[in-house]
Amino acid sequence: MGNTSDEALAAREEYKRREAAGEAAQLRGPTVGEYILKWLPLHKAGVSDKCYNDYAKQLEALLPIMGEKRLSDVTVDDAAAVWHHFQGYSASTVHRAKMLYVALFETAIENDLCRKNPFKAKHAQPPKAPAGTHRALTDEEMHLIRTTPHRMQLAALIMLYAGLRRGEVLALTREDFQGDHISVSKSVRFVGNRPLLVRPKTAAGKRSVPILSVLYPFLKNAPERAAATKSGEVMTDTAFRRAWDSYLLHLSRAAGHEISIRPHDLRHTYCARFLRDAGVDMKQAMIWMGHADEKMILRIYDH
Repeated sequence: MGNTSDEALAAREEYKRREAAGEAAQLRGPTVGEYILKWLPLHKAGVSDKCYNDYAKQLEALLPIMGEKRLSDVTVDDAAAVWHHFQGYSASTVHRAKMLYVALFETAIENDLCRKNPFKAKHAQPPKAPAGTHRALTDEEMHLIRTTPHRMQLAALIMLYAGLRRGEVLALTREDFQGDHISVSKSVRFVGNRPLLVRPKTAAGKRSVPILSVLYPFLKNAPERAAATKSGEVMTDTAFRRAWDSYLLHLSRAAGHEISIRPHDLRHTYCARFLRDAGVDMKQAMIWMGHADEKMILRIYDH
């Protein structure tokens, strides 16, 4: 259509151009984001919910870099850029992510959606990550956590001085602080990004943990939730990660150099420095840590 024949012809040519472009896009295959939505349920359907959610989080890290790109257009530089997301993560986490990304593109190659696997390229390998399990914090890092105010400070203190897991801290409310003990009876598990309150996976997970004296001043005026969004709601996985990144930035500014601490490092420190170094009996340590057997405690004590 057009007001003149020239306009109508021009409109027709533009329509043909767009139609051709659309067909070309279809021939070039789906975007990375579109392919992930099909690939994950198809190839990882048989794993546990927790494992499936871990895969989903790792694949989500691809989206800011290449989510809108066609599989055939992803470059080695795109793959290399993805690894910046994993700075500070453990070697095992980085290794699992690499295996997942390689598998994603290998399947795409088998389906003739792309020709090369960018995550196999020499110049797109992940950074060397800290090996082993987790680490115990230094005296400086523990001092920073005690003295640097932030809305995540209380959560960090509880993980450090009571050994609670991240999900257990996210589920804590003021009524769980009972006299000289913290009552642990629930946890937050993430379904995708959505938080879900659940009971401990094992009977050992339900426990009562003594409150060390260093915690008392921080618990006197504790908010309704030990860790929550600014509106007081249970945190989503994304909200927690953003809040934790903000907390590490505050700690780094206070220290005058970069501070990199993973939440589970705090629980590891509680076991290594406040139970093992204090000579706490292993069976008692199992109770306070919420472990069903001695294997994990032995690994941390030996580490």
